[in-house]
Amino acid sequence: MKLLQNKVAELFENGTINLMIGFKEALTKQPVPCFIEKASEIEQLIYTKDCKNNLSVYLHKPEVKQAGKIGILANIATLRALVQLTSENQFWDIEKTVLTVNDKEEVIVFSDMEEVEAYVQANFPEFSEEDLKLLDYLESLSREDRWKYWTEQFSACIKCYACRAVCPMCYCPQCTVECNQPQWIKTSAQTTGNLEWHIMRAMHLAGRCINCGECGRICPVGIPVHLLTVKMNQDLFKEFGTKSGFALKGDYALNSFKPDDKEGFIK
Repeated sequence: MKLLQNKVAELFENGTINLMIGFKEALTKQPVPCFIEKASEIEQLIYTKDCKNNLSVYLHKPEVKQAGKIGILANIATLRALVQLTSENQFWDIEKTVLTVNDKEEVIVFSDMEEVEAYVQANFPEFSEEDLKLLDYLESLSREDRWKYWTEQFSACIKCYACRAVCPMCYCPQCTVECNQPQWIKTSAQTTGNLEWHIMRAMHLAGRCINCGECGRICPVGIPVHLLTVKMNQDLFKEFGTKSGFALKGDYALNSFKPDDKEGFIK
């Protein structure tokens, strides 16, 4: 931990960063995001295997951008998000320094996003066994039983939009659910509107979700909403060979086409 703290202190002292986004220990002893503005606050900075938050979501915030030079302590999910967001040209106005701590507890300061890309490709994570087990179970069900499962799950949704707030890929200035002229999605928490919201969000993330699982982990009523995009990521890799958060260049699957596509609607 001291190596990490010393490295971040050095970045403050030489003017590389004005703000550090990282983790600190909460009263519950669980790591939570923190924002360090000066070297004297460095002692609160930690990094463990329990640091699960995808901190890249904060880079969209205007108050964070105002800091100018930003440091971010990234787990593998955050690194994947940074790669995907770079491929979508979302960092043109942000000066950032990316750090991580590898399995050998070595502190790595990346010199550019190409180094981040190489690190991600060398350490690309698999889907979690727990998610795969539940997906296998759902696949074993009939279509009617799968529909019943998801309608029951989404009937519990309270429309808090925590899944949207925690997702680094949900960066639109105004979401469709906030439009009321016309109103595309019902705002009240009821089954039809809930289904519309979660299906729409999943489709917007198709080929873009970096599988951090934050949306499912943060859901206050325990809906495994992240399974929708996990399933789509599986299918997109099978059909197109694409991996989100893997490369700095190249369109995601549902944002590209071939002139000789066999489907007539593309012409």
